[in-house]
Amino acid sequence: MKRKVSGILITDIIVYGIIIWFIAFAKIKSIESYEAFRVVVREDGWVEYLTTLFLFLGAVILGINAIKAIRQNDKKQILFYVLATLAFIFGAGEEISWGQRIFGIETGEYFMENNYQGETNLHNLEIGGVDLNMLIFSKLMFIALAFYFVILPVLVWKTKTFRKLVIDFGVPIPRLHHIIVLLITNISVPLLIGMKKESELHELALTGILFLIFLNPAKKIKDVSLMKQTE
Repeated sequence: MKRKVSGILITDIIVYGIIIWFIAFAKIKSIESYEAFRVVVREDGWVEYLTTLFLFLGAVILGINAIKAIRQNDKKQILFYVLATLAFIFGAGEEISWGQRIFGIETGEYFMENNYQGETNLHNLEIGGVDLNMLIFSKLMFIALAFYFVILPVLVWKTKTFRKLVIDFGVPIPRLHHIIVLLITNISVPLLIGMKKESELHELALTGILFLIFLNPAKKIKDVSLMKQTE
C-alpha cells in the first residue's frame, strides 16, 4: 500500500529546498565575485521578496489563530496571537521598506537624516549614535531566538510552569527538524560565504522556518492533568 504524502511534508520540502538552493546559489556567486554575490541578496531581489512572503504567510496563520481565539473568547491566546500577527505584519513591511521602492515613494526628511540607507523603515535608523538594527534586530533578536528555539522547548519539556504557560497562550513550539535546519543554516552560511550582507540569507532561513513552525508546530499538550499524573 502506498503511503499518502501529506501537504505539510510537501510544504516542508519546498521551503527547505528554497532555503538550501539560495544558500548554494549565493555560495557559487560568492566564488565568482563579491559583486555577483550582492546581486543575489540585493534589495528588491528574490531573497528579500521571499523573506517578505514568509513573514506575510506567517502573519496570515497567526491571524487565523487569533480569529479562532476570539471566537472561543480565549483572552490569553487573543493577546498572544494578535500581538504576534502585528509583529509579523510589521516585519514584512519593514523588509520592503513599506513598499517605498515598489511604489516609488520619496523618503521623508526625518528618515533621510536618520536612516543610514535613506529609506522609510525603522530597522535602519540611527538615533543618538545607536544603531537600532544592531541593537534591536541583531543583538536582542539573537537572544529572543536562542530562547525560543533552544531554551523554551527544554523548559516546556522539563517544567510544568512553562508547559502550562505555553498551552494557555497557545505558543507554537518548533519541532526538532525546525531547530536542526535553523542551526545548520546559521553555521553553514558564515562558513561557506562569510561576506557582508549574508544576513539576508539568515533572514530567509529564519522566516521560512518560522512559517513552517506556525503551520505545523510541535504536538500540542492537550491534557495537562494527565501529564502531571505521569510525571
